[in-house]
Amino acid sequence: MPKIVLVSGSIRRESANTAVIATIRRLIEQRDEQYEITELSLRDFPFFDEDLESAGGTPELLAAHAEVASADALIISSPAYNGYPSGVLKNALDWLSRPAGADRSPLEGLPAAVVSASPGQAGGENVQPHVRQILTNCGAKVIDSEQVAVGNALELRTPEGVITEPAVVSALAGLVDAVTGHIGAAVPQEAAA
Repeated sequence: MPKIVLVSGSIRRESANTAVIATIRRLIEQRDEQYEITELSLRDFPFFDEDLESAGGTPELLAAHAEVASADALIISSPAYNGYPSGVLKNALDWLSRPAGADRSPLEGLPAAVVSASPGQAGGENVQPHVRQILTNCGAKVIDSEQVAVGNALELRTPEGVITEPAVVSALAGLVDAVTGHIGAAVPQEAAA
């Protein structure tokens, strides 16, 4: 069963980006195809430290590496803090860019998609090129898809922690289509190899 790892770039309890990730999870679960879906918490990543890395990391870091290494795709929803990704997201990507005792980084060659959300009208769209560049620098394959930036996201977040506004749900469904289409296209190639 293909596996998709979801990441909210915010650790705030009422986060708009976490609502976007919850909405994406719901959209994937509603599909006819079956996917294993996991969410990676950024709370368990210590500050990047090569001394800690040399000492073998932490059990949480090793679990995060294993989680991403076993994924067929990654979807990140990023806030824009002064136009850049959150420190916790950048820190996690720095850790995941390292091999952690394996042959290569779990991000190497991993298909990844980026969405953003913010309380502002622009939806943090200015952060997306930065997150895509970081992912590319880490060796991930950024999936080419229509950019989705969810503006006024806190107003759109329901008490259940999802977004139900039809235009946003439709845009997020398009992103999910791009990701699952990429996974579907990759499976026959891997089977032939």
